[in-house]
Amino acid sequence: MPKSAQAIALVGPTAVGKTALALSLAQELNAEIVGCDSMQVYQHMQHLSAAPTLAERNQIPHHLVDCIDPTQDFNAGLYYKLAYPLIQSRLDQGKNVLVVGGTGLYLKTLTDGICEAPPSDESVRDSLEAELQEIGAEAFYQKLVEIDAVAAAKLHPNDAKRIVRAMEVYVLTEKPLSQHWKEQHAMRKPCIPMKIIALNRDREKLYTRIEQRNIHMVYDTKVQQELQSLLSMPLSVMAERVHGLIDMRPFFNGEMSFSEAVKAWQQRVRNYAKQQLTWFRNTEGVHWIDLDDYPSTESAAQATLQWITQPNPGAKYGS
Repeated sequence: MPKSAQAIALVGPTAVGKTALALSLAQELNAEIVGCDSMQVYQHMQHLSAAPTLAERNQIPHHLVDCIDPTQDFNAGLYYKLAYPLIQSRLDQGKNVLVVGGTGLYLKTLTDGICEAPPSDESVRDSLEAELQEIGAEAFYQKLVEIDAVAAAKLHPNDAKRIVRAMEVYVLTEKPLSQHWKEQHAMRKPCIPMKIIALNRDREKLYTRIEQRNIHMVYDTKVQQELQSLLSMPLSVMAERVHGLIDMRPFFNGEMSFSEAVKAWQQRVRNYAKQQLTWFRNTEGVHWIDLDDYPSTESAAQATLQWITQPNPGAKYGS
């Protein structure tokens, strides 16, 4: 057991096995769990987002899971505003906290702090998105490179959402986004010292787990009910991105076969898992644990606990 209360992040790609390990660790550490997942935070998609079950949440106190209406938007800034005081209050009370999930950007707000975002304008954003469609992703990305090479270097050329956002900031403020970062660094909101543990498996084994979970989902009546319910709601932009919704909509509309929709869903989740792994590999101070090295969740939990309780296991501290 750690001698004093601390925050520990347990992250990794979807379907790797975070929930099971988190429950085991939380029991050992007498910790509460704070979700760090952009979809599991929403209500009405517990099964679709593979969120912890009600029984699991009754076993260990969970926060920021199944708590936001999917018609409401949610983002990294809102996550920080909810998660930071919640975690800090538990630490102040001498309570350990496990931050569990796969949304790297949300974790980054906690470990690095966050700046107030420059303003947003829907009409400007719509105009930029139309330009993106007209000239193509590569040419649009090159425009950002010319305007703000520093910000562009931090973005993947296919990350249309964040490229549009960087361009929007420049149009509205006449200053590159990277300049806002520089100016606001001194005003950055506080962060939380945190040890970060990332889980992984052999790539093909991970893909097999993704496909098996997906097959279970597509035949699960509760998942089907969630999909039908979500399709009838005026969902927020973020909630619309839950895996399966965009892929199964063409099937429900008679525009795609069931098998085609399922394959598209599986491919989307595999691509997402790759993106998550890339993010966490580019995150400083991460301790990786390969779950294939352990015969059970309990043995992996013990190995993880041993690393956590080392005198100085390489904690990640915010800048």
